[in-house]
Amino acid sequence: MKGRMIKGALFCMLLGGLVACGGNKEAGSKAEEKKVYELKISTTQAESSVIVQGLQELAKEVDEKTSGGLKITVYPSSSLGVEEDIIDQAVQGINVAVLTDAGRMSDYVPEIGIFNMAYFVDNYDEALKVMETETFKGWLNELTEHNLRVLTFNYYDGARSFMGHKEAKVPADLKGIVVRTPGAAPYVESMKAMGVTPYNIAWSEVYNGIQTKSIDGCEVQYTSAVSSHIYEVCKVVNKTEHINLLNCLVTGEGWFSKLPEEYKTILLETANETAYNNGKKIESMQAEMEKTLVDNGMKIVKVDKEAFKKSVEKAYDALKYTDLRKKIYEEIGKN
Repeated sequence: MKGRMIKGALFCMLLGGLVACGGNKEAGSKAEEKKVYELKISTTQAESSVIVQGLQELAKEVDEKTSGGLKITVYPSSSLGVEEDIIDQAVQGINVAVLTDAGRMSDYVPEIGIFNMAYFVDNYDEALKVMETETFKGWLNELTEHNLRVLTFNYYDGARSFMGHKEAKVPADLKGIVVRTPGAAPYVESMKAMGVTPYNIAWSEVYNGIQTKSIDGCEVQYTSAVSSHIYEVCKVVNKTEHINLLNCLVTGEGWFSKLPEEYKTILLETANETAYNNGKKIESMQAEMEKTLVDNGMKIVKVDKEAFKKSVEKAYDALKYTDLRKKIYEEIGKN
């Protein structure tokens, strides 16, 4: 029941001004009724990943609910292009969407980047509570002013931990270690605060980078670690679980605004529902995926998580997120 309430609240928030969409179903010409709309979804995730399965389920359900009026095609493994280019295309009104994260969106609304700060939320359910706050709703409204429409923000991909060759139980153990991380400021500052030297390369280059010793390791969630066979080049998982990774599905406001009202509602509702179900599935698979890593030779290292949490305080200060975090915690009732 609680999950359904959360999903309903998030959907209503994303729906925004569409609440009156059912009032004039006969409006529009026959030509409009017959028109087929198309949306291309880009993601860096591999075709075999659980999240891509969720995106394909979205495409299937939307096709059924619109009787073929809205066709969605999923392009895994960045086959449609890099995230930045897809976002630019979306802003220009092209019929594309991209599965991305708060770090990318912080280029438009800086405060939203707090979602990619280390230890901001403890788990998926806590992240969903943040999405119910007035602060979060304000961020979504700001993004529409930049011609970006968030279809859903509740794709969950698990917690990220450090993987490499060296055991690290406290931040000092990571000093001087070169770790691949995304280039957005929340990631970079969090990594620096925890002692590592952040290095930004495409995820597709990480396996070879570790293998050739260009980098010492990476910080990544289990879903990507398993699908990329990272266990072939890394020996340990330092289980910091420092970032619970939330992904958002974003398209252009220009393209979205041209959809029939009924299709807008269907797309938002179905994106929210399928993303939530997909997130809960990934959440339930964490132990299974950890076992896969162990069965393939990796060692799980228990870390002093409190020491890591303490170390990242300076990152919040550096990005002026300390007061924002306090405000959001008050909104969700977290001490």
